[in-house]
Amino acid sequence: MDTEDMVRGALRDEAARVAVADWSAGPVRVQVRRQRRGRRVAMGASAVVAALAVVAGTGAVLSAQHGVQAVGPASQAPLVPAEPAPETVVVEPGQQLPLGRPDWWMQLKDREICIHDAPAYRSGPGCSGYSWTESTTEITMQYYGSPPQYQEGLYNLVYHGPGQVARMTIELDGQAHWATVVSLPGTPGYATGYVWGPSSKTPSDSKAYPLDGIKLVAYDAQGAVLASKTLSS
Repeated sequence: MDTEDMVRGALRDEAARVAVADWSAGPVRVQVRRQRRGRRVAMGASAVVAALAVVAGTGAVLSAQHGVQAVGPASQAPLVPAEPAPETVVVEPGQQLPLGRPDWWMQLKDREICIHDAPAYRSGPGCSGYSWTESTTEITMQYYGSPPQYQEGLYNLVYHGPGQVARMTIELDGQAHWATVVSLPGTPGYATGYVWGPSSKTPSDSKAYPLDGIKLVAYDAQGAVLASKTLSS
């Protein structure tokens, strides 16, 4: 027997004389299991933190079904009015569409929306236009107050971009309203909508119209959201 074999034998003999009591074996096993679980939880938490860091840094997440999708700020789902949406109105370019109030009407052109508001133009032929460049994609809004009492105002929603708009909604003070969608024939690349709603101004208010918190949404015929925006001053 060489020196190495003698050392191994002595170690085995010494280990055989050490007995682990029943009361200590159980807690040792429990502690080992806790440590293992702790490592798994720590690894899971690290993975979550890493994923959140990627989302916060890039603004996109990878979906196995849908590929890369943009991630916006957390927000509540759009409110939908309980009543049915009004029918979409199709007009010819330059046609005057009455807006439900005396001397209020709208005209649509290639890339222009023109509103004739009675306080500004009375019964004259003029109108104020909103236009955009062909390549832009956006949902936005024009607001027209109705003095002198300012009991109501005209909210004019505008969407230009891909897809065909079938419905539009606007949220005012936590309540959703349908807008009547108006479009040119075919696929002009944009649509507009109008709705009369509570005024954003009072006769004694000298400030600009406050539009904070107003939310605009445009949907296609299948109910998919084409665009949405929450306005801020």
